Amino acid sequence: MSDEMDIICIGLLMCDIIVKPVTEKALSLDATPVDTIQMLPGGDACNVACNAAALGMETSLVSVVGDDPNGAFIRRWLDERHIDIRSLAVRGGRTTGTSIALVEPNGERHFLTNTEIFDTLYAEQVPEEWLRQARLLSLNGHYRLKNLDDGGIVPLFQKARQYGVRTVVDTVWNRKGEWLPRIAPTLRYTDIFLPSYQEAVQITGETNVRAMRNVLKPFGLSVFGVKLGEKGCYMTDFKEEFFLPAFPVESIASTTGAGDSFVAGFEAAQLLSLDLYESALFASATASYTIQAPGAVGGVPDAETVRQYIRKNRHLVENIA
Repeated sequence: MSDEMDIICIGLLMCDIIVKPVTEKALSLDATPVDTIQMLPGGDACNVACNAAALGMETSLVSVVGDDPNGAFIRRWLDERHIDIRSLAVRGGRTTGTSIALVEPNGERHFLTNTEIFDTLYAEQVPEEWLRQARLLSLNGHYRLKNLDDGGIVPLFQKARQYGVRTVVDTVWNRKGEWLPRIAPTLRYTDIFLPSYQEAVQITGETNVRAMRNVLKPFGLSVFGVKLGEKGCYMTDFKEEFFLPAFPVESIASTTGAGDSFVAGFEAAQLLSLDLYESALFASATASYTIQAPGAVGGVPDAETVRQYIRKNRHLVENIA
């Protein structure tokens, strides 16, 4: 493992079991043949760490797994891909976070999940020594992390800022309500915030992204981006702003993890010293690779391949927003 550390990802790590294609009719039948049943690591923090690593970043993953076959599979898979898992805790007597993804023929997906183990994930799992080495600290899965939500991550974010480490947050669906009050303490120490449109609506109470920007500006974010799915993204650094359409693709294997690969691409681009617009292009191109492959990880190539893709295809998304 390299002594260098670009990105520390802390948050959700799942064992994803992907089943496709699944139609509504299948749920009313005793047995239905499908084309694919595949097991892969997933979860927001895992997806960001793995895809950023594919892009050439040195990444560390801080999370929890159970002492069970699914956890052993995940640890082995991550280690083979040179993800730093020294702070991946193994909890005896716990079930590894597991998600069964039912993927429709059009790529839309539905999940059956068990995430109770994440009640045992703690910010203290991040060694202070790592903050001296890292360049970005990424919280992936806010609203599903009992000890990190509602400001629980703030002491770690404060310490990260003392070491000059930029902080990134992206969210999952909040099952408890009180969207803005629950994330407000964390946003005050966040540099880059990248929620989905649906989540941003709930957090800000606004449906227009420019109105969302105005709600969030007082928190002092450096970058606010809204993932708009097939419509692309909206990005602002509160000085400039723009919409960027998604890159068109010929076929969609699954949209699982597309938002996480966008986050990974944006983080990598920032560490490659790209500006806001070029970072958004890079993030969008990265996500386009993910949706053409099954699962949330494994589809993203190296950074140079993404750059070549952008050079060849940027005309497809520019000047049409």
